[in-house]
Amino acid sequence: MENLIGKTIDNYKIVSVLGKGGMGIVYKAYDTKLDRYVAIKMLTPQMTDKIRFIDRFKREAKNHAKLSHPNIVTVYGFIEYSDFLGIVMEYVEGESLDKVLQRQGRIHLYDLIYIVRQVLYGLGYAHKKGFVHRDIKPSNIMLNKEGITKIMDFGISKSLFDKDLTKTGSKVGTVFYMSPEQVKGLDVTHLSDVYSLGCTLYEMAAGNPPFNFETEYEIMEAQIKKKPTRIGDLISNTPDVLDKIILKMMDKNPNSRYLDCEDVQSDLAELEKNVSKLQTSYFQKRVNSSPRIKLYSILMFSGMLLFLLALSWFVYNQVDGLLKSNQLEKFKKYSVESLFAEESDSLFNKKIHRLNSGVNNDFNSIVFADSKTSFAVGDSGSVVVSRDTGKTWQSVNVNSKVLLNDVFSFRSGKCFVVGDSATLIMSKDYLASYIDVPTMQMRDGITFFNIYFKNENLGFITGNNGIILKTMNGGMNWKQVITNSDNLLYDIVFTDDKSGFAVGWEGTILKTTDSGETWIKMDSNSDTYLKSIDFNMNGYGIIVGGNGTLLRTTDYGRNWKKQNINIQGGFQKVKFINENYVIALGIRGAILISNDSGENWKQLKTKVYSNLNSLAISPSGDIFIAGINGTIIKLL
Repeated sequence: MENLIGKTIDNYKIVSVLGKGGMGIVYKAYDTKLDRYVAIKMLTPQMTDKIRFIDRFKREAKNHAKLSHPNIVTVYGFIEYSDFLGIVMEYVEGESLDKVLQRQGRIHLYDLIYIVRQVLYGLGYAHKKGFVHRDIKPSNIMLNKEGITKIMDFGISKSLFDKDLTKTGSKVGTVFYMSPEQVKGLDVTHLSDVYSLGCTLYEMAAGNPPFNFETEYEIMEAQIKKKPTRIGDLISNTPDVLDKIILKMMDKNPNSRYLDCEDVQSDLAELEKNVSKLQTSYFQKRVNSSPRIKLYSILMFSGMLLFLLALSWFVYNQVDGLLKSNQLEKFKKYSVESLFAEESDSLFNKKIHRLNSGVNNDFNSIVFADSKTSFAVGDSGSVVVSRDTGKTWQSVNVNSKVLLNDVFSFRSGKCFVVGDSATLIMSKDYLASYIDVPTMQMRDGITFFNIYFKNENLGFITGNNGIILKTMNGGMNWKQVITNSDNLLYDIVFTDDKSGFAVGWEGTILKTTDSGETWIKMDSNSDTYLKSIDFNMNGYGIIVGGNGTLLRTTDYGRNWKKQNINIQGGFQKVKFINENYVIALGIRGAILISNDSGENWKQLKTKVYSNLNSLAISPSGDIFIAGINGTIIKLL
C-alpha cells in the first residue's frame, strides 16, 4: 500500500500512522480547513475493487455520520484518492481498551464499571437510532485522556462485507467476542452487541476472553454451547452480581439476555454498590507471615507500648507543671480555635450525607425552584422531585425514555427540561403537567445539553453541531442563532445583558456581545473538551473540562489563564457559591473547593467513587450534588 505520509488529500494533510489492520491503515491527519486533527481509515485497493462495495461503503459512512454522541467516535465523511477510499473520523487522543488490557492484565472493578457504563450509553443511543455495531470488542473501544470512553467503527466493519468477500479465517481476532447467532451466520440484532459487550466485560474482569482456546473452531463451538467459567471461581472476593451480569449478557438465547442497554445499567449500579462495600484489596495478594516475622512483630509491638507509657508519664508531668504555673496565659491568643476560626465555618469542613433518590439511573442536572422544591434529571427519562428541601425524593413520569441532560426552574414553578433527540419539555406547575415544545425543524441526531435563562424572557439552549437556540418570550418560541461552530457546546452563561460565553468540545470558547445573536470563537489554548463555565459578580470566571483542565479569568472573560490542578480525569461542573467560594466537581467523586475565587484549590475527602455531574444551592444556602447511579448528596 502506498505511503501517504506527507501527502495532502482534499483538505487533509497526512501526518502519521495510527494503526494497521486487515481493512487498511489508519492515519492521523490535519484538517487545514477546520484547524483540527482527524483520523482517516484508508481501505486497501483490494477492498475497493467492486462498485457495489464502494456504494455500500459510502452509504454506511453517511449513516454512521448521523450518530452524534459523546461515547461514539464521530464520522465526518469519506474521501477518495486514486485507488483508495477513506473514512474521516474524530481523532481520539488516548489508547484502545485492548492495549490497556495487554499492559495491565485486567481492569480494576471501579474502572471496569466506569468504562462499561459509558459503552452502554453509546450503544444504547445507537440502538435507539436503529444501528447495530456487530463488532464490539476491546480494540474497538477507545479511552481518551479525559476519561471518556468512545466506541469506534460503528456499523462499518461488519456490515460492509458481502458474503462473497468473507473468507475462511476472516473472523480471527473477533471470534472471541462473537455472539452465537453471529457464529451461526444468522441475522443479528442489538442483542448481539449485548453479548459481545458481555465477552468484553468478562475479559476486563478476568484478564482473558471467556473462551480462550487455541483454535477458532473451539472458540466458535464454545460460543454456541458452553458457559464461561464464573469470575468468582477465578478471583476471590468478587461480587456475585458481576457474574450475574456477565452470564445474562452472554446467554445463548438472545431473548434471555438483557432487553437493552438500559436494562444492564440497573444491575451495573447494583455492582457498584457492592464494590464500594468491599473491604478487601481486589488486586493485592496476601503473603503468609512466617513464625519469625510474627515474633518480630510481637516484640516491636511490646517495645512501642512501653515507649508510649513512658511518653504519657512525661507529658502528664509537663502539663501538670504548666497548669500550676502562669505560663498558660501567654498561649491563649494562639489557641487552636482562634487559629482556625475562619476556616471552621467554611466549606472545607463539609461532610457528605447521602440521600435516597429512589432511582439507580444517572443524574445529569439538579436545580432548586424555591426554598422547598428541587428537581434532578438524567438517563432514561429519569426525573425526581423533592418538595421538602431535598430530604425525600419521588419519581415524576414524563413519558420519555431519552437521556435528559439539564433542568432549569423559576420560582414561579415554570421549568424546562432538555435532552437527547432535541427534547424540550416545559411545565408551569413544577412538572405536575408539561408540554413538549417544538424547537424548529431540528435534524436527526441533535442533542440538547444545557438550558439557561438570563431573566424571565431571555433564555438559551446549547447542543451538538454548534447549536445555540435563543428565546425572547420565556421559552414559548425558539430560534437558532449564528455560532460559526460545528462543535458540541456543553454550557452557557452571561455576565450581563449583552455579554455571554459558551464552552464545548475541542477547547471551544464562544463569546457574544449582542445578547446572543452572534458568537465569535476565542482562543482557549486547549484542545480538550470544556464542560462547564461560571462567573461571580466581580468578573472572576472559571471554566473546567477534560484532563483536569481549569481556566480562570479575572477580567470578565477577556483573558483566560490555565491553572495547574493535580487531579486525574476530567471536571464535570463548576459553580460559584458566592463571590469568593467556588466548587468544581470531577469524575470518581472529586470535589474541589476554592475560597479565593478560584486562585487556590483544596480537594475534599469524600469517599465517593461515583462521577459527580451537577450541583445546586438551595435558597437557604444548602449545597446538593447529583451524579451517576441515582447519587444525590448534601454537604453538611
